[in-house]
Amino acid sequence: MKKIFNIVSGNPSGALNISMEISEYLKQCGFDVIDIFRKYNKTKYKNAIVIKDKCTIDYIISLSSFIKDNNPDLIIVHGYSTHIWTKLAVAYSGKNVKLIHVEHNTEKYTFFRRYLTQKLDKYTNKYICVSKGVANHLIKQGIDKSKVKVIYNGIDIKKFNLIKEKHDIFTVGMVARFSKQKDQMTLIKAIEYLVKEKNEKIKLLLMGEGKTKKRCKEYVKEHNIEDYIKFIDGNFKDLILKTDIFVLSTHYEGLPLVICEAMASKTPVIGTDVIGVNEIIIDNETGLLVRENDVIDLADKIMELKKKKLKKEEIENKSYGWVLKNFNKKQMIINYKSMIKKLL
Repeated sequence: MKKIFNIVSGNPSGALNISMEISEYLKQCGFDVIDIFRKYNKTKYKNAIVIKDKCTIDYIISLSSFIKDNNPDLIIVHGYSTHIWTKLAVAYSGKNVKLIHVEHNTEKYTFFRRYLTQKLDKYTNKYICVSKGVANHLIKQGIDKSKVKVIYNGIDIKKFNLIKEKHDIFTVGMVARFSKQKDQMTLIKAIEYLVKEKNEKIKLLLMGEGKTKKRCKEYVKEHNIEDYIKFIDGNFKDLILKTDIFVLSTHYEGLPLVICEAMASKTPVIGTDVIGVNEIIIDNETGLLVRENDVIDLADKIMELKKKKLKKEEIENKSYGWVLKNFNKKQMIINYKSMIKKLL
């Protein structure tokens, strides 16, 4: 039985969810998979082994010892900068271990980490990137592009066959971590513009946690738009059932599955025209794209879907077929399994 280490940060994230779905499938296929979380386990998964990380050297030495003791045939490592320190652990262990590096985002490589990534290229058998944009960005860091393969992340489409809740006011929704990257503020200001300048009856639901949530709440209160913008708790399904369109006003992404989930629930989507997003949203076909930081452009696109019922329905139908064909979980798993079988 081939032994595989599945390594990822123990912090909840899209990368972690994907890594655990791949791990579960490989276990079902008969592989001996050991899930390893770096630093801590802040997730619902209870059987993962945590490699302590009081400092980077601690992680490298501890993981190296674990590699020596357990002799894996393959390591699958997810996420920046975990992949760098994991490759250093492999080098330090002296073991001849095959390694797949999964790149989930257009990461901001520092000069030092770019240098290390180049030097550790020889310890990497394959790079799997979640989008073409992510692949191009990673290749620019100086790695061997012949080792790069794109495998789109996927979702279980059936889980999003949902019946919408009836509501009187046209409602926009966004689920994301509150951060500068996700830029909820631009969406908040777009709704404010529509309410105050255009006298539109419209509502916004925001879900998520993060560093910028407090500031967003303060802005909403200070500008007297609490009747139109609500911060709610729960999960994606709790929000999407109440919404007419879904928005992701982000600055950068790898491949945001939340857009795929909205499409699978037959909810029209609007997203920023950035890497990752613009591989899912084909403008005016599977959704609408907007410019970064452009409040008016976003407001105009929201109104386009609010006022044009036929356009909204056309996008709903096309986007559902698009995500079913290109971003389904079954296809993702098949692609990973094929890649791993070739390496082993």
